[in-house]
Amino acid sequence: MVQTLRMVSQVSNSLCEIENRFQFHLGKCCKVRSERDQAFFSKHLFGKICVYRRKIVRVFTPTLSVLASSQPPDPKTPSPKTPMPTKTVAKVDDLQDGEMKQVEVGDTDVLLTRIDGDYHAVGAHCVHYGAPLANGVLSGNTVICPWHHAVYNVTDGEHIEPPGRDCLNKFEVNIEGDEVVVTVPDGAEEHRQPDFGGAAEGDEREFLILGAGAAGSFAAETLRRAGYTGKLAMITYEDDPPYDRPNLSKAYLAGDAEPDWLPLREKSFYKAFDIDLECGRAVERVEVGDKKIIFDDGETRTYDALLLATGGTPRTLDIPGTELDQVMLLRNVADADAIIAAAEDARKAVVIGSSFIGMEVAASLTSRDIDVSVASIDRIPFERVLGERVGEYFLNMHRDNGVEFYLERGVERIEERDGSRVVVLDDGTELEADLVVMGVGVRPRTSYLSGIALNDDASVTVDATMKAADGLWAAGDIARFPHPKTGESIRIEHWRLAEQHGKIAALNMAGEHKEYDEVPFFWTRQFDTSVKYVGYAHDWDEINIEGDIGEGKFIARYLKDGRVLAACGTMGAKLTEIHDQMRRGEEVAPA
Repeated sequence: MVQTLRMVSQVSNSLCEIENRFQFHLGKCCKVRSERDQAFFSKHLFGKICVYRRKIVRVFTPTLSVLASSQPPDPKTPSPKTPMPTKTVAKVDDLQDGEMKQVEVGDTDVLLTRIDGDYHAVGAHCVHYGAPLANGVLSGNTVICPWHHAVYNVTDGEHIEPPGRDCLNKFEVNIEGDEVVVTVPDGAEEHRQPDFGGAAEGDEREFLILGAGAAGSFAAETLRRAGYTGKLAMITYEDDPPYDRPNLSKAYLAGDAEPDWLPLREKSFYKAFDIDLECGRAVERVEVGDKKIIFDDGETRTYDALLLATGGTPRTLDIPGTELDQVMLLRNVADADAIIAAAEDARKAVVIGSSFIGMEVAASLTSRDIDVSVASIDRIPFERVLGERVGEYFLNMHRDNGVEFYLERGVERIEERDGSRVVVLDDGTELEADLVVMGVGVRPRTSYLSGIALNDDASVTVDATMKAADGLWAAGDIARFPHPKTGESIRIEHWRLAEQHGKIAALNMAGEHKEYDEVPFFWTRQFDTSVKYVGYAHDWDEINIEGDIGEGKFIARYLKDGRVLAACGTMGAKLTEIHDQMRRGEEVAPA
């Protein structure tokens, strides 16, 4: 959402008063706290695009003192009429087919593309975190975001693949002689909300969604976009409406994101489109054969279609001391808030486990000037999923930032001594801590299911449409599904993939036939370094490294039987190109 920011009253109160955070489009963060930061603000934010409370804004105000102006415009004074901004943005031959560039029309940034001889203009920034799409990959009529690989159709702005939920606005393009002219309506935004429907009188069908995370919330929106007009409820044991869960262990825990950055939609959104959001509700049992849900308060409800999107439950260690105060898990907002509160006065922290959550927590707590130790049974973090050399890259990154590691060590117990916690390892080493966080993985949350077989890991087997049984679908962390390329049964705990699952399941619940054939992708951000992974390789014959992994600029390709199944690394532009190749079904070069 793009708007001209001339007085802070148009978006919020004075920045001086409320310590807001701005995230630059370059991915850097700063705080604008007081007049001492005025010079920095004027130098780095004037004329820039930044993400502000999940809205993309352009800052045109040159000084902090102007931003702090307390008087909003008089609503009784009509705004002067201004002509609709129209601008010549290129010559007809400036772009060749398959090329794009970012241009500016009035106060709006526009992505200009040329496809099959025709020019198209849409909003220039990704709806997710505001990445400049011109830095992504244009493939056919789609563009892949350079940061987290959302996909859009550049001819109409439609959102095709997550993350993000909204579409890009489309703007009028005319060819006048040899000039390309783009017209943007006055006050137009870069993004638009998709066309959603609601419930219709007389449609008595009842579709239920258990879970309001990535899969569940995306499914609910997709059902309303797909024309489903029956009753629709999204039910979650959590107290919070759908929120940006990946942020919990990253920017939110590090103190670089405010609480109101987390919600994916305003509560009013769900009401407007007849999505009943039922928070704080626990399910005791789902009887699959009878299509019935029994809640812990005794209520029973039947359904016509049910999507299971309940995610995972954090694993705990079966050792003494896990019940102590300041020994914590991280899965939801309440968990993150509890860790943040405990971190306020903490000097030392121990993270148990070197999972992605564990390592991200270690990085975030270190950024709060806490001395962090990681105890793990692993020889090298991520060795099983990313290989030895990539694992060592993460290990060295953390060590360079002061994190201490106790690897190939089990934890025997956690004790309380003089108000502190002491983590006792299996070799007798004792680690004192004010705060302990366990990050030892998750287990699918499926214990409530009755009448359907579960796998050894407690997951639910689904087909390519995400269907598990008559009237029953499953998506996200709990779903074991067929790999679209190899056919092997796999389960992946990725946010973006869960959103993809939710979309596929919803389309099939609505009566369409759509199979999952997308390419998995995930990212982790630790110590201001973003590492991305595209594809999927459970195991591999060899790993080819391109670049210099020691310098932190590399791509690792994972090969099986001579084929590249996945790629991981820090060279974002090339990884986006590899993702595009995989999406188009092309073989990726092994080096």
